[in-house]
Amino acid sequence: MSADRSFMIKAGNRAVLLLHGFAGTTEDVRSLGEHLAENGYTVYAPNFRGHGDEPALFLKTTPDMWYEDAVSGYTFLEKEGYHEIAIVGVAMGGVFALRMAESFSPKAIVPLCANVNKKMRYIPVEKYLMKQLRKEGISGDEAEAMLKSYEPEIDTMANARSDFYKQVAKDIEKIKVPTMIGQGCQDEEIEADDANYIFKHIHTPDKQLCFYQSSGHDIVNDGEKDILEEDVVYFLDDLNWFEEEVI
Repeated sequence: MSADRSFMIKAGNRAVLLLHGFAGTTEDVRSLGEHLAENGYTVYAPNFRGHGDEPALFLKTTPDMWYEDAVSGYTFLEKEGYHEIAIVGVAMGGVFALRMAESFSPKAIVPLCANVNKKMRYIPVEKYLMKQLRKEGISGDEAEAMLKSYEPEIDTMANARSDFYKQVAKDIEKIKVPTMIGQGCQDEEIEADDANYIFKHIHTPDKQLCFYQSSGHDIVNDGEKDILEEDVVYFLDDLNWFEEEVI
């Protein structure tokens, strides 16, 4: 098992739980985390189990385990003395933010390119595995043979992800916390219209929908990342924080 890639940046009494997406690691959200910290937000970004590891280890993990990691991150911040916590999540991390808003009472949520819809598409597990195999110098027929050998585990993971996302979509009307939805219009993985679905079905009057015309699925690292970062800070700054002193 690789070293834990989770990171924390302490910067103020306001806390943000920052969640990366499927097929990624916390390095994908580090720039956003650093920008939030520069603007006075303490940031904790947990790395989901298996992400960044070799395929054999990754395929032993499940969406429920990754969600547990997200919840553990929220609990960790509470134990650190932060009682008002916003959740910013990218792609699958955004789905987890939605799920946590259905079950907990975060200060606010910011799902970015979160694919929750009744007609859902998912990043194929095979795409993630091929990416990891290339990192290990494995390609061509050897890589294809390895993927073939992993088919039962791949199917299990794909079905588990589908079930998890469908449950989030089913309960989406339970969300009543302030929400900023961000979506790249050039998203190559999901339909940009998924953002409209979320906006329409959450039950909070304090919601906003932001489209980024030239951004793809990796919205936090794309060409409009600076604009997105400022939009997220503006949204968070506008919340009614109590400014409690962290013990």
